[in-house]
Amino acid sequence: MAARKTRADKSSDLARRIWLAGIGAYGRAFDDAQETYEKVSKETAKRFEELVEKGEGLEDAVAEAGKNLMPQMRKQTLTIEDRLDRMRRSLGLVAPGEDVETRLEAIEERLEGIDEKLDRLLAQEAPKKSTRGQSKPKTPKTKTTAKRAAKR
Repeated sequence: MAARKTRADKSSDLARRIWLAGIGAYGRAFDDAQETYEKVSKETAKRFEELVEKGEGLEDAVAEAGKNLMPQMRKQTLTIEDRLDRMRRSLGLVAPGEDVETRLEAIEERLEGIDEKLDRLLAQEAPKKSTRGQSKPKTPKTKTTAKRAAKR
């Protein structure tokens, strides 16, 4: 029977050792992961600080370059407006020396004149079409909005 105990003890001992090896492997992997995490954390903070220092160094240079670019940007903006004016004039949208708002007011006045003529024509046509016993249709009034009145 002593041989059987020894064999059973050996099996238990082997199973226990396998179990302990697994726990040891897990412990070692945990320690390695913790070391790597600490390294990365330290390096990340270090890299971040390096980038902040570099950014501070470049901040003044960027501000100075921005100050130098502003006059050039203003010139380009004016140039674009000049180009748009030239294009409007070449398309006949605005006469030379005339500004867009003046042109729009002239167009509105023409439209109001056309509207009035149309109202008169409709008023003349209305009695011809009406039959006995029916009331005459009202003549439409011209629409004068507060915006148009304010422009005059």
